[in-house]
Amino acid sequence: MRASRAHNARSELRRQLLPSLLLAPALVLMLGLLMLPILSGILYSFQETGRGGDVSFVGLRHYAVLAREPRFLGDVLRLLVYVGCNVSISLVLGYGAAVIITRSMAAAGLFRSLLLLPWITPPVVSAMISRSIVDPTSGPATALCKWLLGRNVLILGSSTGAMATVIIHSVWRSFPFMMLFLAAGIAAIPRELYEAAAVEGCGPMKQFRHITVPLTKVHAAIVLLIVTMWTLQDTETVYALTEGGPGYATEMVALRLFRESFLNFDIHLGAAVGVVLMVAASVFAVFYLTFVAGKRVEL
Repeated sequence: MRASRAHNARSELRRQLLPSLLLAPALVLMLGLLMLPILSGILYSFQETGRGGDVSFVGLRHYAVLAREPRFLGDVLRLLVYVGCNVSISLVLGYGAAVIITRSMAAAGLFRSLLLLPWITPPVVSAMISRSIVDPTSGPATALCKWLLGRNVLILGSSTGAMATVIIHSVWRSFPFMMLFLAAGIAAIPRELYEAAAVEGCGPMKQFRHITVPLTKVHAAIVLLIVTMWTLQDTETVYALTEGGPGYATEMVALRLFRESFLNFDIHLGAAVGVVLMVAASVFAVFYLTFVAGKRVEL
């Protein structure tokens, strides 16, 4: 009897360990591909290369330089504004577009396809299209400003205009992805809930506020996390649009990392900027995942 129980226990243990053993090689490979660059970047941020090529350990010197530098503090503040504006505006537009494309209407398919165009367009291509729109000589946005104000306006020549252009372009690219994600959540809501609410006298806005939003909060949190990560590391579109200018008016942390590492060839300071960006991304990720976990418990 004891031998039978021991045999059954060993069989159960093997059955439970088998999936983990099969996944172990892939997990080790994935962790190696992820962790080695991260650890290498952290190590670089603590080092300095001298003129003779000698590498020395300098501790937190690069982080101290960044903490005292007004330029980097401005990069962080602009990044927060950029992320906040992009995710909030994209969420509102994404919800509105998701409600439209989930309704039974003849043009829903065409409308969905048109809204997906910004998302499927390569980032640099869409950035160059946006730059042509605000071109100081032939851009339609520039011509409209001249018609409204009666004078020439260099949209990318002012810090406010350049930042607004970057934000609008990012929203234009981000909200179609949010629309798809939220539309999947809305489509999963039983139609009987809306029918019962309509019988009770609830209009479309009340239905949206009390049914659609509460039942898609998890979807919203997940897509907000994805778009936030995209926005935090956005470099190519900002550089293609404004190159961080005028001055440093549209330079964010990811663009600063690119400049220090690949233009100024200061890999160690660039690594320190990258570590700061990674910490910021981790904070956002923990916040959103905690929110998602809480909502799952409530549901």
